[in-house]
Amino acid sequence: MEEGVWRIVGGGVAGLAAALAATRAGGRVALYEASPQAGGRCRTVRGPDGFTHDNGTHVLIGANPRALALLDEIGARARWIEPEPQGLPVYDARSRALHRVGLSPASWLAKNLRPPGLAFADLPRFARLLAPGRDRAIGEIFAGSGVLESFVEPLTLAVLNTPVAVASARRLGRALRQVLAPGGGRLYAARNGLGPDLVEPAIATLIARGAQVETGARLRAIETAGGRMSALLFARGGNERVELGPHDRVILALPPSEIGRFLPGIAAPTAFEPILNAHFALAEPAPGAVRFIGLTGALSQWLIVRRDHVSVTVSAAAGEAMESDPDNLLVRIWSEIDPALRAAGLELHRGERQRIVKEKRATIRQEAGLPVYAPRAPWPRLALAGDWIGPLPATIESATISGENAVRALKRDAP
Repeated sequence: MEEGVWRIVGGGVAGLAAALAATRAGGRVALYEASPQAGGRCRTVRGPDGFTHDNGTHVLIGANPRALALLDEIGARARWIEPEPQGLPVYDARSRALHRVGLSPASWLAKNLRPPGLAFADLPRFARLLAPGRDRAIGEIFAGSGVLESFVEPLTLAVLNTPVAVASARRLGRALRQVLAPGGGRLYAARNGLGPDLVEPAIATLIARGAQVETGARLRAIETAGGRMSALLFARGGNERVELGPHDRVILALPPSEIGRFLPGIAAPTAFEPILNAHFALAEPAPGAVRFIGLTGALSQWLIVRRDHVSVTVSAAAGEAMESDPDNLLVRIWSEIDPALRAAGLELHRGERQRIVKEKRATIRQEAGLPVYAPRAPWPRLALAGDWIGPLPATIESATISGENAVRALKRDAP
């Protein structure tokens, strides 16, 4: 039987996961990415001045089984290392104290890994967060708790990129239940960055399997005839029409705003949250392996140290952070992270190159009470993928799952 071609539009993690899933059994794949490089938000940025860094401070945890399996598949698992095996260092900018926190509640049996302010009265709060049930704001569950600012809020911002006052307990709780499994709370970071340790080996695997990978191919329109898709139109130095054969399958692994443009009848998110990232080249190489440090009581929230640079993330960075002058932000952020680095035993000096990156629509707003998006495509042989689909937080893991699920659904449902 003629299998046709899997035509996957969007080369972020969801699109890459879909393409890998489609090629596992020898399927023919054409992957189209609008930008000059694949990876979506999980990309390595190479500036004209030679300053190279990831666009953010992305990490994985042991409770991300599908993303870790994808790394195994592309031969990149060994490139992801555990930066803080003794517990996550968190620096309190107000008290100027650094403590270590275990990411799994099971690790809190060790006193030196408990979140500061954790009290016996907080245990029922965590039980409500972990238990499936009525969705509510995380801030409502932990109102008045000493652990809210020291642990729950930073965790919420890191995972959901949504203010804790409105963030969904159901989404975070679903992710945290996976953390309870053995090894679920272990943290992993790309040794060299997302490009070398995720995107490039994924692309290399696809090409080795015979996939066609095209960048600079932005989808402009979808043509239909007789209730089916008949062609994809790409803007690529002009208009290029890709005819769809009767057995071709299409996966749109695109952000919700793009889905709304092509499929206006699809229920998709309309509210988003920003992320601000600051990147500092180092004057001298950082000693040792990759480091990952959290901050509380500061604008800066998370930082990752690699050999030649430091990257800092501010999640849900609305208002002042997004509106401030980049040069002033760079001065402020370095003044916050410098004592945190020193407290962690790192005396680092800035180089000349530095950069602020502001993403106004970085992720969907993952607010309590909002629906779980499970869109059904309007035409046969079409499926959607993206980190915004499904009940998990919008992360690398959810993007991977959605891409694989899209392939599974088309194999099952296509006539």
